[in-house]
Amino acid sequence: MSKTSLTSTVFLKEIRETLRDKRVILGVIVSPLLVTPLLIGTVLFFAGKKEIEKNASIVEVGIVEKSAFPEFIDQLKEDEGFNTHEFDSREAAQQAIEDRAIRAALIVSENAQTEFSSNNSAPLEILFNLANENSQFAQSRLKSFIAKFDKDTLAGRIETARLPENFAKPTKVKTTNIAKSSSTASFVLGLFLPYIIVMSAAFGGIQTAFDLCAGEKERGTMETLLVSPASRYEIVTGKLLTILTISFVASCCAITGIIAPIAFGLEFFKKLLGDSISINFISIIWVMLIVIPLALLTSSLLLVISSFARNQKEAQTYILPFFSIVILPAVLSTVLGAESHIFTAFIPILNISLTMKQIFGDLFDPLYFGISLATSFLYAFLAMRLAASFFQREQILFRT
Repeated sequence: MSKTSLTSTVFLKEIRETLRDKRVILGVIVSPLLVTPLLIGTVLFFAGKKEIEKNASIVEVGIVEKSAFPEFIDQLKEDEGFNTHEFDSREAAQQAIEDRAIRAALIVSENAQTEFSSNNSAPLEILFNLANENSQFAQSRLKSFIAKFDKDTLAGRIETARLPENFAKPTKVKTTNIAKSSSTASFVLGLFLPYIIVMSAAFGGIQTAFDLCAGEKERGTMETLLVSPASRYEIVTGKLLTILTISFVASCCAITGIIAPIAFGLEFFKKLLGDSISINFISIIWVMLIVIPLALLTSSLLLVISSFARNQKEAQTYILPFFSIVILPAVLSTVLGAESHIFTAFIPILNISLTMKQIFGDLFDPLYFGISLATSFLYAFLAMRLAASFFQREQILFRT
């Protein structure tokens, strides 16, 4: 029997036993494909519903006029977005905010009207409660109204002074977004999706990896496998392919579980961002391909840990260094930009994460991609050799 067929036999055996474990099915497939989309969809639904309700709501605000300022107050009272209440003092308005009778209050200073009539700035104060979300929204709505009032008043002052319209605009700036709609969405996905993919590739195969080596030692079935016709290298390869398959499936399921609700919810995002957003599915395919060396590296490291450990409980105690190796570069990738220095292409995990950001951001750099891919496969190969060497050493493989 050829080496390839023996490796395939070991691989198929391990896959069958892995798929019998309901924990693997639930954690790798069911949760990412069903639970994650349900959670994201629920959050997006209620977030969108809340945003729509807030924008359509009438805000309860108070007014304290220490002096009459009809030019401003009359417009505020006529605005359909506000329901105004008058108070005699600042303290009374503050108490009303604390009692949630109103959400914010506008304090008109004693010299507001005088300053305004003199073409100066009328002093106003907004009282609100930072610890209350509705009060924060009321403060934001008042600031937007004041900004509109300032703009209209400035136009009137310029007209009264018979100044040119551009008097208050020393510059005229036009911004043009040259990004395609798919690039905009891909950029947003690139901010967080690489981190999630790295976590899925790294931790999706943990249960399988620990069961394949440390678990077999614990059950006493490792000896039976070692006396089979398959060589130790073929056994290692078959087990590694099993962990790699589970890790890759976990990554693909995680990607699908996140992209699916976003894709179905594009209409909601278009209402918020306009028609400048869509998903580039070609980028998603490229990312799934780049996950292979990442999953191969993490699977090899997990196999090393599982091979060294006496049992699954001991393997779990060794997982902290693995967490550090994976999480630190993954978190760092959320901080660094896609166009990072070329030396980052040599840093494991980080190079794949930044390559994903480049793919999502239409910043594909062939040199960076090539170095990242080559070094990732090199690191994975070294980890594979280390795992294979553990299987050759009896004092490690049968530690008691």
